[in-house]
Amino acid sequence: MQPIQTPAVLVLASILSFASVAIAAPNPEAVTQCDKLASHGSDPERVAPGVSQSSMRKAAAISACLADTTMQPENRRLRYLLGRAYFYSGRAVDAMPHLIFSAEAGHRQSQFVLGYVYDSGLQGVEQDRCKTEALWLRSARQGRFAALVSYPHHVVRGKFDDCDVNASIDEMAGFLETAKDMASDYYRRIWTADVTDDFDVYRKGKR
Repeated sequence: MQPIQTPAVLVLASILSFASVAIAAPNPEAVTQCDKLASHGSDPERVAPGVSQSSMRKAAAISACLADTTMQPENRRLRYLLGRAYFYSGRAVDAMPHLIFSAEAGHRQSQFVLGYVYDSGLQGVEQDRCKTEALWLRSARQGRFAALVSYPHHVVRGKFDDCDVNASIDEMAGFLETAKDMASDYYRRIWTADVTDDFDVYRKGKR
């Protein structure tokens, strides 16, 4: 015998069903307002068209990204975008925790950008080339074009001599081969070729 479905039971079932939908975890790949306002055109993980620094509506981007990262605090892409919006607004103190989180979570664009911040000492961030070395190596190993070329470029010039340079000669040669395959425009091809020429001289000197 089937239980009688009273109106009260049906209403309760409807409420519980709605609640289960409402609290479902957000889709981390879904395009958010943060993505629309703050995506970087060179980010391999972006899900929306890139927005340049000059055209970014920074206050709106920060507001949207704060809202979206509140909903998805572990989303490394969104945390990078919040850090990007903060940094472009001259708020490095607010940006750094998000860039660091994203980089440590494996976001290759954030790894490269954070390495650049440390390398240049931007906005008062303490310069640390060994942090740059570690971040760019991780980014290069994940195939980020800028890191694939920048890492051997700076090794050749001795920038990381005081650090634990963890890439071998063969691995750096592989980075440049990968970069060559990825160089889709004239300037990338020239940059990759120039660094490769310098690296070949460096490699011969190490034999």
